[in-house]
Amino acid sequence: MHGYPIAFPHYWPRLVREPGLGEPRDRGLAADILRAIHREERAANYFSRLMELAPNDNIRTVLDIVRDERIKHAQRFSEIYRQLTGREPQIRREEVPAPESFARGLEFAIRDELAAADLYRDIADRAVTLTIRRGFTRAAEDELRQSNVLMNMLARLGVS
Repeated sequence: MHGYPIAFPHYWPRLVREPGLGEPRDRGLAADILRAIHREERAANYFSRLMELAPNDNIRTVLDIVRDERIKHAQRFSEIYRQLTGREPQIRREEVPAPESFARGLEFAIRDELAAADLYRDIADRAVTLTIRRGFTRAAEDELRQSNVLMNMLARLGVS
């Protein structure tokens, strides 16, 4: 035979099986996903309150877009939670107090966006499936982008 010899290994690499969808490897992962759902619900409510204080319609429109993205994250996380645990997430609806001023509200929202991005990257790192990893990586990217939008908004208002 011409060419170089082909050597077949005695074993072929095997795929590492993930636990079944109802058996998360990391029980804390399900709790953190539930925490992320609650965070997104609270944030959506907070942005609704912040929109009431917005100085103009352009800013109100941007905040509405950010709020809608938070709602989509909550829906995506709820679906992931259902797939992971086989149960519906128990979501507590909380009344969120209005910020004392629009600028203070933006500052709080920026800090919250950055904290959410950290949490979501942590969840993505511990993900047991590609769906979870992608969902939370994308959400972390969204949170960072939203924090930049809010920082620009704050800068345009002349608040440092």
